[in-house]
This record gives sequence, C-alpha cells and structure tokens, in this order.
Amino acid sequence: MDKSYTYNKPDEKRSGYENTAQEYWPPHHCHKDLANLDPAPLMRSERAELLEAIASEQRQLKNAQRQIEILQEKNACLKQKIIRIAKKYADTRRYGSHDELTGLPTRSFLRERLKQTIVLATCQQRQVGILFIDLDKFKNVNDTWGHAAGDKLLQEVAQRLRVCIRHGDTACRYGGDEFVVLLRDIDGYKTALAVAEKIRTCVAGPYVIEGHVLDLTVSIGTSVVPAEGQNCEDLINQADMAMYVAKAENSRVNPV
Repeated sequence: MDKSYTYNKPDEKRSGYENTAQEYWPPHHCHKDLANLDPAPLMRSERAELLEAIASEQRQLKNAQRQIEILQEKNACLKQKIIRIAKKYADTRRYGSHDELTGLPTRSFLRERLKQTIVLATCQQRQVGILFIDLDKFKNVNDTWGHAAGDKLLQEVAQRLRVCIRHGDTACRYGGDEFVVLLRDIDGYKTALAVAEKIRTCVAGPYVIEGHVLDLTVSIGTSVVPAEGQNCEDLINQADMAMYVAKAENSRVNPV
C-alpha cells in the first residue's frame, strides 16, 4: 500500500519541534483497505442489548399466552364433552329407573328403595307400608278409545299420585295399569289405610281425555312391615293379594 509522509515546517524546527514524520493515509486508500478486512462483529451498546432482551421476553410471553389460550380452548371442549357424557349417563340411569311414559320410578327402583327403607325402619323401630293400586276396568279404556287415550289416562293418574302422596313417600308404576306407593315411617295399618283412602279419593273420578269424560275407580291393597315379615317381595305380594280381594269384594281399599 502506498504511503505519504509529511514533515515539520522549518519554523517548527526552529522553535524546537522534533523532526517527526507522521504517516498519512489518503482517504481512497482507507476505503480500499477497509473493504479488504474480514467482517467483525460490531460492538453494541447496552441499550441495544436491553431492547433485544425485552423483545425476546415479549416473544416468549406471547407464545406462552397463546399456549394458555390453546389449553383453555381444549379445556372448554373437554368440559362440554364431560357434560354431554354425564347427561347421557344420567338419562340412561333415569330411563332404567323411571318409567318413560309416566316419569314415575319403576319396579326395580321400588325394590331397591323398599329394601333400604325396611332396614332403616327396623333400626328406628318404625313400620313401613305398601299400597298396591290397580285401575278398575282400565282395559275398557284402551278397547273403547284406543291406547293413546289409555296412555294419557296413565299419565294423568301418575300426576295425581305425585300430588296426593305424603312427603317422603314414593309412588311407582309397577306395570301396566298397576301402581305402588311406598309409605315410610307409619304407625301401622291405621296410617296406611288413611293414606290409601286419601289416594283412592284423589285418583278416582272424572278425567277428560281427548274430549271424552272418563269415570275411574281404583282398588287398593295394603300391607305393613314388620307385620308381614322383613322381605320386600313378601310385602309387595301381600299388598297385591289384598288388592285383588278389594277388587273382588268391591270394597276399593283392603288390608291384608
């Protein structure tokens, strides 16, 4: 590379300046030489480094927030799925334990509830009653006005049963036109017969079904635990037999 030199002026020499040559690089040589140098990392200021660090943190925070949003979306979907499954499970259990037509508990539900009630009543030295209810001449309704009218009548009877039973008692559809009411915590036949008479009066008499006025009577048989033993099947069977006796004697309500 070409170099140029300058020297002290004569008057500078006389005044005592040393004869010191200074290297001088012309501008065009500087640019040319800088172009031939290997690139080196530039020194950055602390401010630039801080800004870059902040930007990096913001990117990480944004990514984290997005991950949280994704998890929240998945959690919401999972929650809805669990709700649907739980509802389906509850519906399945309800359809298994409740009659689809009337909405009342079924025979299987009655048996389980009766077993539990008998155990509790035995511990508390109380009594449990069963009312076995049959709709008189229900077949005539189906034969005369059709099964749709019969189904509507069953629904109306079930609704009246819900209204007139005592709090804590359980009304079930046992099958066909038969209903059973489980009486909890009674003093004996006196209480059972009083409730049976109330139900007979409430359920009987006229229904308006699809424009037809239907007069209805019911026959009710009663049984009480522990008078008939501790077995729930025996208790139901005893009430069933008492109901047939009431129907045959036209007495409407009959104890065992």
